[in-house]
Amino acid sequence: MKCLLLAALTASAFLGRQEPTYDLVWHPEANTVITYKLHLDIDTTPDKFIFLANLSSKVLKIKPNGDYDIETSIKDAHVKHGLHDEPISDDSKPTVDTYNRHGEKIASTEDDDPTEEANPGLNTLDSITDQLTPKAPVQIGGTWTAVLQPNKKLKREAGRVAYTLTGTEKQGSYQVLKVSFKYNETEKDTPLSAEGYVLVRVSDFSLVRFEGTLKGAKFSTDPDFPNGDATLSVIRD
Repeated sequence: MKCLLLAALTASAFLGRQEPTYDLVWHPEANTVITYKLHLDIDTTPDKFIFLANLSSKVLKIKPNGDYDIETSIKDAHVKHGLHDEPISDDSKPTVDTYNRHGEKIASTEDDDPTEEANPGLNTLDSITDQLTPKAPVQIGGTWTAVLQPNKKLKREAGRVAYTLTGTEKQGSYQVLKVSFKYNETEKDTPLSAEGYVLVRVSDFSLVRFEGTLKGAKFSTDPDFPNGDATLSVIRD
């Protein structure tokens, strides 16, 4: 009888225990600065083409409706190709992007020159991380999708991203949630696709790491700049 009572109590406790859910919405604080290491590896022959840089993101302003402005600058950029290691001048102005309270980019100072050439690597990073927030909180194992509308000002292609919240782990000193993704452009004759994962900090859902493999990327119309499949890594310091 005692065994049956104990089993009933154990089952009741187990059934009453609910798995946590996560909305993955980052709520930044003004003046927060986050720095990352960026590594773009383009699969060219006979030597790979590698772009390295430091990214710095500063939260400039939080608006009453929850929108916020992020200033991003690229520093210490250089290119490796074979035996060559060439620094790139730091004369570009920081970019200021505006996001809504769900983390979706809604405006950018890049709008000032919509004819400027797009960077498919960084644009893919933006597309995937901007749409990371599910419509409702998800548990580990949960899946969701996002449909991206084309936007010339934001240099964004029409696409679709499928996400899965796969679990928790450690990244350096951070406890993180891992979200895998599969991304596909949907309206181009030669669409770009990407897959990989994103790590966000459990405590505030800020980005800790992005790892993605890009297929069919064209990085520049400049004949001296290589195009090809690539891997993109962005890791928080």
